[in-house]
Amino acid sequence: MLLPPALPPGFDEATIQRLTAGLTPSQLLWLSGYCYALATAGATSAPGAAASRAAPPEKLTVLYGSHTGNGQRIAEQAAAAASAHGFTPAVHDMRDYPGHQLAQEQNLLLIVSTHGEGEPPAAAAALHEFLAGPHAPQLPHLKFSVLALGDTSYQHFCQTGKDFDERLAALGATRLLGRINADVAYKAAAAHWIAATLAAVTASRAPATAATLATVSGVAADSKPVAQFLEASPWPASVLKTVRLSGPGSAQEIHHLELDLTDSGLTYAPGDALAVHPRNHPALVEDVLRAAHLAATAPVLLEAASLPLAAALASHRELTVLTREVLARYATLAPHAELRALLADPARLQPYLYGRDVADLLLDFPSNQLTPQALADTLRPLPPRAYSIASSPLAHPNQAHLTVGAVRYEAHGRHRQGVCSSLLAGRVAVGDEVAVFVQPNADFKLPAAASTDIIMVSAGTGIAPFRAFVQERVALGASGRNWLLFGNPHAATDFLYQAEWQQHLRRGGLARLDVAFSRDQLAKIYVQDRLLEHSRAVFDWLESGAFFYVCGDKDRLGRAVQAALVQVVAREASFAPSEAAAYVQNLRQQRRYLEDVY
Repeated sequence: MLLPPALPPGFDEATIQRLTAGLTPSQLLWLSGYCYALATAGATSAPGAAASRAAPPEKLTVLYGSHTGNGQRIAEQAAAAASAHGFTPAVHDMRDYPGHQLAQEQNLLLIVSTHGEGEPPAAAAALHEFLAGPHAPQLPHLKFSVLALGDTSYQHFCQTGKDFDERLAALGATRLLGRINADVAYKAAAAHWIAATLAAVTASRAPATAATLATVSGVAADSKPVAQFLEASPWPASVLKTVRLSGPGSAQEIHHLELDLTDSGLTYAPGDALAVHPRNHPALVEDVLRAAHLAATAPVLLEAASLPLAAALASHRELTVLTREVLARYATLAPHAELRALLADPARLQPYLYGRDVADLLLDFPSNQLTPQALADTLRPLPPRAYSIASSPLAHPNQAHLTVGAVRYEAHGRHRQGVCSSLLAGRVAVGDEVAVFVQPNADFKLPAAASTDIIMVSAGTGIAPFRAFVQERVALGASGRNWLLFGNPHAATDFLYQAEWQQHLRRGGLARLDVAFSRDQLAKIYVQDRLLEHSRAVFDWLESGAFFYVCGDKDRLGRAVQAALVQVVAREASFAPSEAAAYVQNLRQQRRYLEDVY
């Protein structure tokens, strides 16, 4: 747990309590940032500072690159707070922002997430590449601050935010304050970042009045946009139907679920995801309690609410995934030399984290200092899991369908289960409720023109959004052709939604259907092989303006499909490999090559 710093001479705790009495936690966060900015700005204030304070407000730009929509919501929150400071902020999505315009900016608030293992989200990819390249402008007049969004369960936590922060500084820009990295529980960090950054911008112009402080703290930290409210208070969707899609004998366990959204107010478009608040498996909760030697009924305090430890572990704390930060916090309670050695050696740490859970940590490094509250404070919040929606709202009003592959495996002598997939694929039944909210995906949408052809490439549960795409296009009567390429191990057991695809093929909802069942013959065949096999048709569709979509595993599918498409273009257009790669890159820049890979 964090301890407050030592008090400076002449400043006692009673004084602090008197000055801060009645402030909310979010207002205290704002005040800490404001005071920090005053202290750092005051050190360099010149005698003529009063004149500069009277100057007109400087230009302020809020720039975001988001994958799930969190970055956009924070940008809107920052803009509202900036308005309260007297700015007229400009908010831009990175996907639409020309990189050379940075040379004209004065104050920049940059919010960006990291996708997967250290890569920029699609919305930020072009700007990220531009700034890293030789044509990026020098930025001696720019002041900036970066909020990096990420997930500490990934090795390259907040890497894209780090890239932007370091590159802007290298181009001559000046930091308003140090970069803040936010984990999945990002709201408090975002509120602090907004307040501290705006305080740093305004500190040299005019001290904030008490009224300004109250207004800004309210806007920056306390306001709750609708989407955030839905995440905090998700819709309890009733399960209408649950069916196992994979057949007997399949190595996969894939389920189809239908959830009721009636009266929820939730809306979505094909390509969006449904985020589910999971619950840890009761057996894992018991394992953790047993390993910790703690009582299930022991009370703990989470966000000012008291609840039994077992309930906190079941619904509010991550148990299936270990991160370096969790181990570092736990090491203060369990001072084992081996644990300290792990934390000091990244080469050993990553293999340890992979496939282990909280029960493993407690068993491997027992502690006699572990209290119920200390355990709850050590573990990170349990984040929602997102699943591509497998239905069109036009075809299935007031419903959302999911395609879920259950994660189950043996590791380190114990049975393991995915926290959310095992819930959806085995622990809920018709009539049960699942807590959900919609997570928009602006980077994976159907073409605006219904006459545009689309090529959809998927494997396994990556089929989900394409079921929604085809249902939507059929319901709209779209004239554009739909081509689906789908891969899985065996046709007999793993042809997901087979009857539906064959019906679409007969009725014209699909113009083409090509499948690749890798284990049904001696030589393995994958969807990328089908692309090469039908390279002439693929290239003709692209030349006619078709959009190209990929959904599935990033490493096993995403990279292989891109490489195959480069080969298709090189073959059919008689291009050199570099020219073919540039052709595919141009498809990305036109937003005609769209991925939802994980």
